[in-house]
This record gives sequence, C-alpha cells and structure tokens, in this order.
Amino acid sequence: MARRQHGLVSRVQLLRTGLDAAAIWRRLQNGVLEEALPTVYRVPGTPRTWLQSLMAVCLWAGGDAVASHRAAATLWGLDGFEEGPLEVTAGKKNQCSARFKVHQPPVAPNLVTRKHGIPVTNAARTLLDLASCVNEERMNQVLDDALRKGLVSMESLGRTVAQGKGSGRRGVAVLRRLVQQRDPVYQPSASELQASVRRLLIGDGLEVEEDYVITDADGNFIARVDFRLSGEWVVVEVEGRANHSSKVDWEHDLTRGNRIIGEGSGVIHATADKVNNHPEEFLAEVHRARAGQARLRGRRAGSSA
Repeated sequence: MARRQHGLVSRVQLLRTGLDAAAIWRRLQNGVLEEALPTVYRVPGTPRTWLQSLMAVCLWAGGDAVASHRAAATLWGLDGFEEGPLEVTAGKKNQCSARFKVHQPPVAPNLVTRKHGIPVTNAARTLLDLASCVNEERMNQVLDDALRKGLVSMESLGRTVAQGKGSGRRGVAVLRRLVQQRDPVYQPSASELQASVRRLLIGDGLEVEEDYVITDADGNFIARVDFRLSGEWVVVEVEGRANHSSKVDWEHDLTRGNRIIGEGSGVIHATADKVNNHPEEFLAEVHRARAGQARLRGRRAGSSA
C-alpha cells in the first residue's frame, strides 16, 4: 500500500488491515514507521519529495480529499506552475500547524481522477479553481495551455461553466468570460509567444490568418507561416519556434525565408524581447512593412499599365 502512495500510509488504512492502535504505536516506537502528519505515517528511507508531501495532506484530510488549485495545476503540468504550495479540497478543515491550504466544500467524485497516484481534480475543474486565484490575463494563458496540451476541450469547458452556474464559486464568472471569448472550434496558437503576437496584431486592428500556407502560382507548397495579414503581402514569423540546433537547420530556415520573399511577401520577425518588452516597436515594424509592400505593389501595377 505504501509503495503506491509515495511511501505513506494513514492510520485509517492501517486499522482496516487489522492492526490495532497498540500495534501502530509499537511500529512508531520501533522506527518501522514515522509520523509525516498527524495520523499519516511514512516508511523510513523513502524519498522526501513534493509529491510525497502532497499525498500526505490528501491522506490526512480524508477519503474525499483531492489535490486542487495550484497543486493540481502542477500535477497536470500546466506552464508556470511548479512544485510549491500544497493545496487540497476536502470536507476537513486544517486545524494542525502544518503549512498547507484546505479548500471547501469537497469535490464531486465525477470531477476527480489521479495523477502520479494522487487524487486530483480533473483538468476542467482545475481550471475553474485556478480562475479564482490568478488574474484574468494569466488565466487566459493557462486556458490556452490546457487546450494546447489536449487536457480539455471547448466542449468540456462549456459543461464545467454550465455546471458551476449558481454555485457562487469565484472562478465561474472568469472562466465563463474566457470561454465566451472563444469560438466552439477555437484552437490556441502553437505557443504562448505566438498567442501574444496574435493578441497584439488583432488588438491593433489588423486582421490575420494564422498558420497560413504560402503556395506558388502553380499551387505548389512554399511554406507554412505563423501569420499573414489578411489581404496583404506581409507575413509575421514568431522566432521563438526557430531555435536552430544545427547549421543544417539554420540554412534550411534561410532558404525557407528566401522562398517566402521570392513569392513577393515581406517578412517581419517577432522575437520574445520585442513582443514582450517593446510591443510598440514591433507594431511599427509591421506597419512599415505594410506601407512598403503597398508602395511596391503600386509601382508594379503602374509599370505594367
């Protein structure tokens, strides 16, 4: 049992195996077990990890306890959440001196699964909980990350919001807004940097086509670019996805860029520094490229007249 629970076992579980209180006390005195939390025991020598600490809190809080909120986000591997606060949702209140947070009321069993052997809120419920403890801008990024990783779908998020209606939970209104801002068939950008570029361009009033395929006059594939300004000969490439691991990769990207330019498009490169720290400069570069392409097209049209 302890092997499946990160080297831990609860008093209730030991009693269910037939041990009595005296037998448990002797094992503690003899060093066969050691206390991790009140009524939760560790097998000596097992690695002391964050996962073990989280499992200990779940065992301490009882059979309805599940990892939730930021701890659940860490278990699900959501970007930006690392091993840190211990948070669970359960019916039991934290009345001991250990440093962890217990949310209430308990989570319905149909919203619970397991990760790394630890009971945890499912991904959609985790997002609902997170919406109550991170700001909306951060939540927007987290939601896209969960969609990108296939942890949730727009359909499952819609159901979660509908089920939370009237519950009084703080995160419901935030998650509802974020879901309503997306089409039912919405697919997030390939990366958060690409998503940031998309928000900048659209926020500046530009219409864009994401993951646009460029072809030559005969319909042959040239390249797939991150963004094309709708109706214009300007593309935007997000450099975060082009970390060259070799000279071959570097030369391939140069050739690819030359072919895009050869087909008549101006190319703007969006770097993380420019997008995050100098967005006005980035947008100015985009508009200069638009103006330059417009002048070039105008001269070509005049010369052919």
